[in-house]
Amino acid sequence: MERVHVTGEGAERLQQGTGIVYRKWVKAPKTLRPGELVQVTTDRSYEGCALWEPIGPVALRVVSHWGCPYSAPEEALQDRIESSLRARERSGLASTGSYRLVNSDGDLLSGLIVDVFGGEVAVAQSSSAAIDSHMKGIAKIVRKATGVTAVYEKSVQRSRRAIGLEPRRRWLLGRKRTVIVDEDGVKFLVDVEMGQKTGFYLDQRPNRLELRRYVGRGDTVLDTFSYTGGFGIHAAHAGARRTVFVEEDPEAVRILRENLRLNRVENYDIRMTSIWNLIGARLGRFNIIVVDPPAFIQSGDKESVKRGLGAYYKSYSWALEQADEAFIAYLSSCSYFLRRDMFIRLVRDVMAGHRIDYRMLGSLRGAAPDHSHRAAEYLDYLKGSFIYGERRGS
Repeated sequence: MERVHVTGEGAERLQQGTGIVYRKWVKAPKTLRPGELVQVTTDRSYEGCALWEPIGPVALRVVSHWGCPYSAPEEALQDRIESSLRARERSGLASTGSYRLVNSDGDLLSGLIVDVFGGEVAVAQSSSAAIDSHMKGIAKIVRKATGVTAVYEKSVQRSRRAIGLEPRRRWLLGRKRTVIVDEDGVKFLVDVEMGQKTGFYLDQRPNRLELRRYVGRGDTVLDTFSYTGGFGIHAAHAGARRTVFVEEDPEAVRILRENLRLNRVENYDIRMTSIWNLIGARLGRFNIIVVDPPAFIQSGDKESVKRGLGAYYKSYSWALEQADEAFIAYLSSCSYFLRRDMFIRLVRDVMAGHRIDYRMLGSLRGAAPDHSHRAAEYLDYLKGSFIYGERRGS
């Protein structure tokens, strides 16, 4: 096994448990192959091992910080995936059949995401040439560990293009394009080929379930950026009288309609348009408001943050204009670059702008426990808050 040496800040980060090491801190042989298992050393009595990354700013994707118990990359991948599954089994999420099996650096498998749906289909995403080189083997490991019959690769994310990797969509094992996910009695159709990301947003699962706690019989619900209806359909299941969905993606709306049929939801309205086309419009008065937008802040530069904050403020503000005199709102952001303190200030400013007396109910919510993270702060991206509000002025 070849040895690579890490210096400077890279060595310090290894001691802290990082999942990646940047090339600028690495001294390595020039003959290393993509995805090759290498021994990692520093001047600080550290020894671990990693997969070699040949392109982009990252050079090492760490698979062990405690020596190197593996003799080959395939052995390392199998052990890491099996360890990830044990963690999901411990949390109880594996027994639901739908869960994130691998969450990149959070499971010491940097560059790899694997979601399992309905116990039948797994969707894998790679943002790494090292992971690319092992993807067929990863599919076999996932199938054996989880019992799924099909594995689909959907490596189309922006991070691939940034380092010069071509997008890839392909069936690695079997073929099953659609599957039904059950969230505590609420059913969702997942189309793994056409859906956004891996097909369904598993990260918001505990927040969808928590929403049911706040829904009263006869409530009206506004679900914006609704995608395939996760929050709104859970609210209907909990007794909401009527739900309005706002979603601009025609493919998402097609699946939303199927999900409404699956759950026998009858009293609803779908606005297939961008929320920005509804600014200034009144859709009614709602007791429950959900705003779950995409990541409006894509980078940490000042202009991007300013522009994204404006988009969050505008979307939250419009939605709250539709709220009844007393209401529950769930506001969220999936942008890593919107820090927690910034999110709290944003909520404060929006509420003050509408003269709303508000209470944030408990601490900020994040992603489901299967979205594990460790020394990788970017994986702690999701921030959400359930809010009880009362209007105090016109």
